[in-house]
Amino acid sequence: MKDSIVKHVLICGLKYKDVDAQSVLRRVIAEDPSAKETVKEVLKSIEKAIKECKKLSKEEKEKRLKKLGYEEEEKEKVGPKVLPELKKVNKPYVFRFEPSPSGAMHIGHIITLLLNAEYAKKYKGKLVVRIADTNPEAIYSPAYNLLKEDAMWITQGKVDELIIQSNRMDDYYMHAMVLIEQGHMYICQCNAEAFRELVNKRQACPCRSNTIEENKRLWQLMLTKLDDGEAVARIKTDIHHKNPAVREWPAFRIDTNPHALHGLKYRVWPLMNFAVAVDDHDAGLTHVIRGKDHIVNMERQMYIYKFFKWDIPEFIHIGRVNFKGIRISKSGFRESIEKKEYTGWDDPRLPTLAAFRRRGLQPQAFVRYVQELGPSKVDKRVEFDEFMKSIYKYDREVLDKNAKRYFVVEHPRIIKIVNAPFKKVQVPLHPDRKELGAKEVETTNEFYIEDEVEDGKTYRFMHLFNFVDYVFLSEEHDPKIEAKLIHWVPAVNAVVKIELLMPDGTIKECVGEPAVKYVRQGEIVQFERKGFARFEKKEGDVYQFIFTHQ
Repeated sequence: MKDSIVKHVLICGLKYKDVDAQSVLRRVIAEDPSAKETVKEVLKSIEKAIKECKKLSKEEKEKRLKKLGYEEEEKEKVGPKVLPELKKVNKPYVFRFEPSPSGAMHIGHIITLLLNAEYAKKYKGKLVVRIADTNPEAIYSPAYNLLKEDAMWITQGKVDELIIQSNRMDDYYMHAMVLIEQGHMYICQCNAEAFRELVNKRQACPCRSNTIEENKRLWQLMLTKLDDGEAVARIKTDIHHKNPAVREWPAFRIDTNPHALHGLKYRVWPLMNFAVAVDDHDAGLTHVIRGKDHIVNMERQMYIYKFFKWDIPEFIHIGRVNFKGIRISKSGFRESIEKKEYTGWDDPRLPTLAAFRRRGLQPQAFVRYVQELGPSKVDKRVEFDEFMKSIYKYDREVLDKNAKRYFVVEHPRIIKIVNAPFKKVQVPLHPDRKELGAKEVETTNEFYIEDEVEDGKTYRFMHLFNFVDYVFLSEEHDPKIEAKLIHWVPAVNAVVKIELLMPDGTIKECVGEPAVKYVRQGEIVQFERKGFARFEKKEGDVYQFIFTHQ
C-alpha cells in the first residue's frame, strides 16, 4: 500500500500544481479497497508523501515512478487484451448466439454471447441472436422478451438480427423433403431400445433400407396422423462411425404438445442439430463460437453441410467456465420465482443478467472480463465471489468516471455540535469532473451520523469542519490534528428517506442529503464511503435505491 500511495502522489504531482490528499485517497482505495479499513493511517501517509513530493523536481518524480514500475504498469492498463484474430473470409463476418426460451439469461450465457458480440464488433460484422424454440414442452413464454432485453443490454445494442426458430418451420420441412428425395434421410419406426442396440453393434435398422417413396409416405403420416414416439426422421451417416452418438442421429420427432407461439399448427419438430445446421447456413455464418461440449454436434451437422454442399464456417469450441459456490439453473430459478422465493428474474439475489442490469452493473465490465479470458479452450473452475470481484473491479473503473457523489447515513442518529457555524457550502458532485456541477448543502448545528463518537477524539465532517467532544474546533483540513474522517447528513426538514436494497435481499434504511431528490430515475450514483447504487423509484416519500457494489 505504501508503494501505491507514493505512486499516486507522484502521478498527481506531475499532473497538478497542488496534490489533493482526498483525491489520492480515492485512487489508493480504488486500487486496494482494504485501505478503507485504516483511512486515518492512510491519509497520514498520503500527507507525508505529498510533502516529500513537493521537494522533488519533475525529473526526480519521473525517476521515482519508473523505479516503482509505473511505466510497465501503465502499458498494461492501456486497455484490455485484444481478442486473437480469426480465420479470414472474403465476405461479411457473421456470428450468432442461440439461447433457449426456458427463462432469462444468467452468468452461464455471458461468455459465449459476448465473445460472439465482440468479434462481430472487431470485424464490423453481424451478430444474430436466434431463439431455439422447437421444443414445445420447454418454452417459458415470457422468455421471448426477456432474452431479447438481456441480449440487447449485455451487447450494448449489438444484436443485428433476432430470429425465432419456430417461425422457420416451412424452411425446415423444405430441407427435410430434399434430403428424403436424395436418400439422405429416412423415417424410422423402430423401438428406441432395439434401435440403440443395433447402432451400438454398428448394424443398420430395417428402416434404413426404406425406398424414397416409402419415406415420403411415412413423412406425410408424421405430419398428419402418427402419434408422439411412433416415428422419427434420421440422417443416414456412417454406420461404422467410431462415435455411436454420431451414427444415424435423429433430425425430426413428433411432439403434439401445443407451442407457445403456434399452438397446434405443427406436430413435427426439428431437433437441434438439424435446425442449427440449416439456420447457420441460411444466416451466412462465417464463424461458430460455442462450448466444446458441442464438438460431437459439429460432427453430426457436418453431414448436413456435406449433403447440401454448403460452405463450412470456422468452428471455435471454447472451454467451459464452471462457477462454484452458486446454483445456476434456469428451471430452478423459474421454480423458485413461481414459489415467490424470489421477486422475479431481476431479484438482486440472482446471478441473472436482468438482476445485474437492475443493480446498475455496466455491460462494459462483463466485456472486459470476456476480453481478458478470450476464446480459451481450457475449462475453468471459478468461484462465483471471485468472478464478481473481477466484475466489480472493472465496473468501478466505468462508474467512477461518471457517478455523482452523495452523503447517505445508515442507522442515523442526531448529534449537536456546539458553536458549529450555520453554513451553505458548495460541494462538487464529482471530485474530478467539474462539468457535472455542484450541490449546495445547507447546515445547522445538528447532523445525522452513523459513526460512534469517542470522548477526546478529533473528528472531521467531510467537506465541512473539525470537532472534538461535540464542540466545533476548526474549518480547515489539517493533517496535524489527526482527525478521523466521517460522513454526515444535515438534520434539516429536507432530508431524504432512503431504502437501500442489498444484493442479499435485505433492506437498509438510511437518510440522505437533500440533493438526493434530484437524482434521475435509473441513475447510478456513489454514496460516499458506501458504494454505488441505482435509483429505482420513489414510493411515497421514500427513495428506493438498489446497491450495486462498493
